[in-house]
Amino acid sequence: MKKILIVDDEKEITYLVKKFLEPEGFEVFTANSGQEALALLETYTPDFIFLDLFMPGMSGWDVLKEIRKKLKHVPVAMLTVQPLYESIDREEVEDIVDYITKPFDRADLIETLKQVPGLFREDKDAGGGNFRQEADKKDS
Repeated sequence: MKKILIVDDEKEITYLVKKFLEPEGFEVFTANSGQEALALLETYTPDFIFLDLFMPGMSGWDVLKEIRKKLKHVPVAMLTVQPLYESIDREEVEDIVDYITKPFDRADLIETLKQVPGLFREDKDAGGGNFRQEADKKDS
């Protein structure tokens, strides 16, 4: 089962994203601060991380820098209420899979996850539009 970590100081966002992704076959973990996320990453390695950009304490960029010290290849998408500005460091932007502006919907999350090989496959036998995790291929 693929593991997703959602980091956002708004508990409603982590709850909503978890409810969107669990039916898709993901094991979803949540953290409501950068510090909580880094502590969680000491014991578990996700296959993908959704990371809020603006949080109290540590910003999403600061958390990303800490994540990259240990988990260089885990894909990360930023969640934020503000659009991407040209003033943001190009290296930071190139280190993420996507930059999702709130409000977002389930389709936005799914499209972001589909950018990462091995997280999803289209289940054509179920009428298309349904997705299951890559591990299900073994059962087919």
